[in-house]
Amino acid sequence: MKHIFHIVLATVAVCIALTACSDNTCNDNGSSLPLAQCYVGNAQQTISGLTVKGINVPGDSLLVSSASLKEIYLPLRASVSTTSYQISRSRAESATVNDTVTINYQAIEFFHSIECGAMYNFDIQDVSCTKHGIDSVVVLSTLVTNSRIPALRIYFKQ
Repeated sequence: MKHIFHIVLATVAVCIALTACSDNTCNDNGSSLPLAQCYVGNAQQTISGLTVKGINVPGDSLLVSSASLKEIYLPLRASVSTTSYQISRSRAESATVNDTVTINYQAIEFFHSIECGAMYNFDIQDVSCTKHGIDSVVVLSTLVTNSRIPALRIYFKQ
């Protein structure tokens, strides 16, 4: 019985030591995804009736459908240097407007840690958009990491 107590105590001590030494710096966002905020004028606002989907991507590219969004993560592909999205806004008082937002970037391989593993960070080179329902897109941070830092600000027309 005394040996079992010592084995259990040793196991608990090892588990505590391993947990105490682990690097828990992984952010909640496990992948490097640019966070885009929605703005009208100078204020961040929730925009209703938004549908966002990828253009020329394999599989289902629908990110959201007829949603109300204040911000959205826009995934980038490491295998190419350009990703485009169709952003549609349906409004009760007018017809649906469709815009294309294109992000040009460079994928950068990055090893974070043993716990977090390897991932890609992205260096945004340029962003362009059509201007039917979107006024402009501003790059807030050119380096996209797995931190929850806004990278883009999408300004919608009134």
